[in-house]
Amino acid sequence: MTIYTVVWHEDALADLAGLWTAAQDRQALTDAVLRVDRVLRNDPNSKGVDFYGDRLLIASPLAVIYTIREHDRLAEVLSAIRVEEPRL
Repeated sequence: MTIYTVVWHEDALADLAGLWTAAQDRQALTDAVLRVDRVLRNDPNSKGVDFYGDRLLIASPLAVIYTIREHDRLAEVLSAIRVEEPRL
C-alpha cells in the first residue's frame, strides 16, 4: 500500500472556513476533515467515486472533491461542501 500526502487547496480551505464558521456542530465538521485526511492517505484511487475526472468522497457532514497526482503521491482536496444525510 502506497501512502499519499493529503494537501488542501486554498479554495478548499476557504470552503472549510466558511462551513466551520456557519456550523452548529463544529466538532462533527472537524471530525469529518480528520476522516478525509485519514482515508485519502491510503490509496486514494480506491476511495470515493469518479467525478468528472476528479474524485468525490463523502465523509458526512462533509463532501470533498479531490484530485490525485500519482507522480508526487499527492491527494489534493480541491473543494468542500456540507452534505446532510437524508431523513426517512
